[in-house]
Amino acid sequence: MDNDPKHTSKVVAKWLKDNKVKVLEKKFYVLSMFPYPSGHFHMGHVRVYTISDTIGHFQRMRGHQVLNPMGWDAFGLPAENAAIERGLDPEEWTKSNIQSMREQLDSLGLCFNWDKEVTTCLPDYYRWTQWLFVKLFKAGLAYQKEAVVNWDPVDQTVLADEQVDDSVRGWRSGALVEQKLLRQWFIKTTNYAKPLLDALAELPEWYGHPSYCPVMYLSINCVCQATSSPEAVFGAAYLSIVPSHRLLHGTSPVRSALERVLQTDRDCLTEVTAHNLFTSQELPLVISSKKEFEGHLDTVIGIPDRSVEDASVARALSWSPVLKGHEDGGHTLLNSAEVCLDTQQHTLRLTPLPRRPERKVDGHLTSTKLRNWRISRQRYWGKPITMVHCGSCGPVAVPEEQLPVTLPKLPSLTGKGASPLEHADDWISCTCPRCKGPARWETDTMDTFVDSSWYYFRYTDPHNQDRPFERYLADHWLPVDVYIRGKEHAVMHLYYARFLSHFCRDQGLVGHREPFKKLLVQGLIKGQTFRAADRGRETISTSQVGTAGWGLYTSAFTG
Repeated sequence: MDNDPKHTSKVVAKWLKDNKVKVLEKKFYVLSMFPYPSGHFHMGHVRVYTISDTIGHFQRMRGHQVLNPMGWDAFGLPAENAAIERGLDPEEWTKSNIQSMREQLDSLGLCFNWDKEVTTCLPDYYRWTQWLFVKLFKAGLAYQKEAVVNWDPVDQTVLADEQVDDSVRGWRSGALVEQKLLRQWFIKTTNYAKPLLDALAELPEWYGHPSYCPVMYLSINCVCQATSSPEAVFGAAYLSIVPSHRLLHGTSPVRSALERVLQTDRDCLTEVTAHNLFTSQELPLVISSKKEFEGHLDTVIGIPDRSVEDASVARALSWSPVLKGHEDGGHTLLNSAEVCLDTQQHTLRLTPLPRRPERKVDGHLTSTKLRNWRISRQRYWGKPITMVHCGSCGPVAVPEEQLPVTLPKLPSLTGKGASPLEHADDWISCTCPRCKGPARWETDTMDTFVDSSWYYFRYTDPHNQDRPFERYLADHWLPVDVYIRGKEHAVMHLYYARFLSHFCRDQGLVGHREPFKKLLVQGLIKGQTFRAADRGRETISTSQVGTAGWGLYTSAFTG
């Protein structure tokens, strides 16, 4: 077979010409997850992209209009660390790598829709990522709070649970992960637990059945806790927290009061109370002897009528029953009609708690297997979180017409200490959009998973300057017919991408909820020792090794 590069370029040119098909033909959207621009492709990449290329060619031969796009997941910690090591600007380093990697893809003769290319570190892309964040904030789905986080002492940033391995080490640095209390931004993905589960009826154990309902309690701090018995919150006797709870750490105003009575081998009744927003009663706070509650919870509501264990803790406390016993063995709920409507068979039907805006309380079905999405990162090379902090107004979202909020240029990066943007003295001060008074920009940046949670939409309309995408184009191409990616992204990325798709549907941006029809997992390419190559370190030969001696067709086949 002719391996001459000139012959390859002629073949690719013909493919690209043939790809210009009529818009009215039946569509087929094949998507391979976009790469991080490290500078070099390895054979695992070749395997992924030749699969999508093969599927694309096959569907074109069937007469379909094919979308097989390519882009770059260009923000993130690896680029910042590499730039620090080399004394370069992360943007300069990233753009140089993108140019090199695009040439490598061209050498493989892969037929991508390069006119649909996206790069997440460019303002014309992350403007719309920030726009979606503002939409989430306005919908009540983005919030900030103090939380105990996984802290990588080497990379100096927060890690998601999935980024910590079984030996409690960071996925990139290999350092032992520490627990640290930080103020973080979250997205309420758990609000969508039920619709996300309903769409995956055949996989109920992934998210866990949504049988829990969050309930808000107020002390000096706000405490939110999920319960499987929302109909019984009117008879809650106490709140119990684990010793690692955030109220016992950091700048918590009740920390000293809790520490005075803390004993690790017993349940400890404290002088701190929480205000039950449903009954206006004060509930005592108990520090449990347990390190963790069932379902990885750090707080539980003590409801003695529902639990023998809760009853034993509550005997020394003043509490009111919520179940009235009958001679036939049945029970009647007291003061709980608005949350429980069915006691006919001595069973309690779980329904969402009623909204009480005047008390700032709400509820929805969720699962204890899920956590809200922590998106704060204490690094430079990422999208600025589009919030300002005003002494009078609190956190205020940046108006949509003022987006994007671009990254300032910093003279140097060290990778140590607090968020680098805190040292951008000429940038950090701003004006509050609401009261026009002095304010400060948020200095954390967003997790890179926020970019990849919606990029499949942007591919359908990548040059739109007025909105993230036109609905008619997204509705034409979506859902993706085949999505090609490794299983390592099944827990985080697919969960976040499905959440954003459901949210966009509720916002009227698209007409469907599910973004993907089929996931194709390509597997791993291993060496002679049967160990998977380490993606976090420069130990993998590039795909050019294959094309140099054997040609693109052989490399594609072996990939």
